[in-house]
Amino acid sequence: MRLVVDQYRKFPDYRNLNSDIVIKVFSEEYEGYKEKVGPEIKATEKIFSEYKAQGKKLIPPAVIFGLHQSAGVTFDISSDIAEELGVEVDRKAFEQDLDRHKKISRAGGEKKFGGHGLILNTGELKAGSEEELKKVTRLHTATHLLNQALRDVLGKDVRQMGSDITVERTRFDFTFPRKMTADEVKKVEKIVNEKIEENLPVGFKEMPKTEAEATGALHFFKSKYPERVKIYYVGKSLEDAWSKEFCGGPHVTRIGEIGKFRIIKEEASSAGVRRIRAIVG
Repeated sequence: MRLVVDQYRKFPDYRNLNSDIVIKVFSEEYEGYKEKVGPEIKATEKIFSEYKAQGKKLIPPAVIFGLHQSAGVTFDISSDIAEELGVEVDRKAFEQDLDRHKKISRAGGEKKFGGHGLILNTGELKAGSEEELKKVTRLHTATHLLNQALRDVLGKDVRQMGSDITVERTRFDFTFPRKMTADEVKKVEKIVNEKIEENLPVGFKEMPKTEAEATGALHFFKSKYPERVKIYYVGKSLEDAWSKEFCGGPHVTRIGEIGKFRIIKEEASSAGVRRIRAIVG
């Protein structure tokens, strides 16, 4: 840092720069910043370390973009962490993902829903009419079931990397290092449909974020959520729920309302990230 200050002293406007004051202010700001984003940085380090342990040199661009969108981890932060851990990130791919996301956002719900005025727009799911709202609500709840079923079959390291729900289908991206076998896909689908047949109730509880985290409910990163959050759960109570996640809704009241769940495609989204498309009804 002192070398940087010395370089600035070459310019007339900064000739009298006091390096001690600059370093002190910078250090205080940096420590405050670290305290604010510390949990996200630790989570990012853990994810990158897992890829490194698998022998993967390049962190999948979808992972970098997912961290940016869900946790506010900038590309520069990801790049610094990658350098420290001896792995790589792709700036060009990240910028392409960011540009693509902006274009999709600008296109908006009008294109996806035939020009309707939106009555629901959470970013993840949109609906332009009461009928569309019913459909995306069923698919939204089904996505929660899919998330838990994937963890049951593939292991607890599975992490949601994004989802997109239209009136026709749900699309779910998750971390997994290889193509799922046909048997694994069938097992996931079977688990979801068995739960639907049980017609379990869907409930929610609102509580402080710190208390919610202690329940073990699935969630992304702390910065994404307000100080009070809702946990939606599938089961008779939060304590014995099969599925529980931080979520704002909407959801069906009983999962029997979802109808038959079918996985129509399992494919690669990017390196280290798989994508499932599914329908209900």
